[in-house]
Amino acid sequence: MTNEARQSEPKPEAVAPPPRLHRAALVEVNVAVYTARRNAAHDKVVDMLGRRSKSDGKQRRRALFALCNDLLKEAIQCTRRSLVQGDAPVLHYLGILRDTMAATQALVSHEITLVKEREMFAKILDNYPVTHLQTADNVFSESEMSILGSVDELLKFGQPIIQQDTEERLAKLDDTDRKRYQTAAREYQAYYAKRASMAMASTEETRDDG
Repeated sequence: MTNEARQSEPKPEAVAPPPRLHRAALVEVNVAVYTARRNAAHDKVVDMLGRRSKSDGKQRRRALFALCNDLLKEAIQCTRRSLVQGDAPVLHYLGILRDTMAATQALVSHEITLVKEREMFAKILDNYPVTHLQTADNVFSESEMSILGSVDELLKFGQPIIQQDTEERLAKLDDTDRKRYQTAAREYQAYYAKRASMAMASTEETRDDG
């Protein structure tokens, strides 16, 4: 085939890429499911903290706080993914609550370490009485209870914020998306209930540790 023949061959037309969805459109599509998951995660945190017991051992408390921390991270992620703007009062509330739970988890972890290694600490501290270290361990527990008091106040403060944010979101949904929200809410409530049950069941044998 000559060069002139090749040049005269029709060239295939370029195929335009599919249009990209704008972020606002993506948020609108997913807001029902993300809101349902956010609320289910937050509600499970409220439920677990409301049923905590002072008789729970340290291992169980640490597992509880770790799970609450994880669920709050998921609640924050879902909230961010369902916002057109990157900021909202509900995000501030969830962030403060997560940070406070992380501090409580860290306190209990230190408490566990101190109890396990108090004999070693006594030797390092020139035979400093182990009973003094046990007293220090109790100080951590007092700090933990103080932080948990702040958590309870945060939950009271945040409940109206979550409720108002949810109502504003649901008011913008059509009937189909409201049904999607209700379906997703039931599924995520069951998911988080099972997840919490499994996490707490793994600590049953260590309840006498605290």
